[in-house]
Amino acid sequence: MAETDNNVEKWYVLGCLSVHHEEKVRDALRKAGFRSHVPMKYEVKTVRRQEQRTMVPAITGLIFVRATEEALKEYIRHKSRESIYMRKSTFSNKQDYLTVPDYAMERFIEFTNIRQEKITYFKPEELNLKEGEKIRIKGGIYDGYEGTILRFKGKRNKHLVVQIPGVIIAAVELEPELVEPLNNPIEREIRERPSKDVDGDKKYLLELAEWLLENQADKDVPKMEFNLKLYELKRTRARLLKFKGFTPTTEAELALPMYLAALILEEDVEAYRQRLEKATERLKDTSKLKARCQKAMEIKHSCDPSVASEHSSSERLNIKD
Repeated sequence: MAETDNNVEKWYVLGCLSVHHEEKVRDALRKAGFRSHVPMKYEVKTVRRQEQRTMVPAITGLIFVRATEEALKEYIRHKSRESIYMRKSTFSNKQDYLTVPDYAMERFIEFTNIRQEKITYFKPEELNLKEGEKIRIKGGIYDGYEGTILRFKGKRNKHLVVQIPGVIIAAVELEPELVEPLNNPIEREIRERPSKDVDGDKKYLLELAEWLLENQADKDVPKMEFNLKLYELKRTRARLLKFKGFTPTTEAELALPMYLAALILEEDVEAYRQRLEKATERLKDTSKLKARCQKAMEIKHSCDPSVASEHSSSERLNIKD
């Protein structure tokens, strides 16, 4: 009877009735203490007149979660903010809930995470890379290795041909990998024009910063998804560097995500903290934004980008209301 015991943890398959909310469901399940997985794919889209790299669900409405049947039903009934349901198995004429064996699910997660790495995060010209430049590879089977750019290949979709000493004597063509220049500071690394939508970008930066801080300790988050959001945080931050708010509220709304980004990137933390403190002091004591800013300044941990792919082991952080 152990196999049908409601107290045995299994991988269940969930459906989601809310369009494009699969990631929200996954993240909420993880916060609730469950393991959860959503197969993701890479996509480039234009939002607020800015090109964004992002991971999107590969299959609409599909979420996997590991839990006991009893705990999962309790969560769906009383805690979930989204319209989700447990899918039924067609093999039992929909009498039983659809589950996936542990070994099969682990292999599936490993496979889909590997497939996520087969993506192009940005064009070489966005990083101002040159032949002969030293880079570190941050994706795929050569993740962590350093190499030298030999040439660019292709006219439309430029690929890097890189020599990796000790791994490949000649060269390897890096069609999908995320690379990091070793000699360039972030301001040269990320070349962005000033934001065309400051309100939209500051909200996006806050969303990215909160996600990175909350998920840095979650080993189930694929490192490619984590690194991609880290890269988008750098890009969005670069677009906002020259802006300040004209009112106490607009300045605090901008200072808050810029401070969190500084924490994550470990750059100019004290300067951005002082900016946030000044902005917070000008807000009314009854302001929810003031409380949110004060809570953010209590954060003592950071997400070191040099070990982002391994996810910091520090405690999870949540500054949402």
